[in-house]
Amino acid sequence: MPLQVLGPHDSRVLSERGLLLRGVLSVAALPEPLRATLAAQDPAFLDYAQLLVFAHAGPRMWRALQTAPADLRTTEDPIDTFSVETVREHLERELGVQRFTLLYPGHRTIPLQELGALLGWHHPSPLRVGINHTFGTWFAYRVALLADTNLPLSPLPDDAASAPCATCVDKPCLSACLGNALTQGDLSLPHCIDFRTRPESPCAHRCPAREACPIAPEHRYDADQIRYHYGVSLKMLTR
Repeated sequence: MPLQVLGPHDSRVLSERGLLLRGVLSVAALPEPLRATLAAQDPAFLDYAQLLVFAHAGPRMWRALQTAPADLRTTEDPIDTFSVETVREHLERELGVQRFTLLYPGHRTIPLQELGALLGWHHPSPLRVGINHTFGTWFAYRVALLADTNLPLSPLPDDAASAPCATCVDKPCLSACLGNALTQGDLSLPHCIDFRTRPESPCAHRCPAREACPIAPEHRYDADQIRYHYGVSLKMLTR
């Protein structure tokens, strides 16, 4: 099932700022393990009507961020700040929602990849990042929250829908990995981390294996966005 990609008729602010995926799930109908995760943090979370998940896709969000007000661009994590502010504007100004509880980003526990799989956004890949037919690996979870909205629920995918990697014959990502971290067909994190953290590593601020993926290359992030994201992860690895 193709992803439901938001356009200006759905939300001007989300579309213009690149948060092109919005998943709407009924809290009452969530799988029991997800309901238990919410209840363990606060039983009142189960009283909300809907759980909303937002993801950016492609380079549009990064480009919009570059022209955002300085107070959004100069925070400790400008992407989180920009994403939360965008979703807040969507809820309060476009939908008239005043009460909601932010789950992500923040300190709360929320299984984003499980939610993405439930919505059909997230299929496994050898790179251990989510992949889908519409955007390939060029998307990321940005915001998850609970709200008493009454939005149409997202249609859930057919369990039999094929994952992109399952039907990829050539698998160019495997041979493109410069650190030989994909020799067994799945990412070896120790090999990847060791190679990325070496002095002058060609994988320090990009991933040639990810860039070699033939799924949706037209949605690849801009070079400076790729460098930013991988720079952030490299700092975490070298702390």
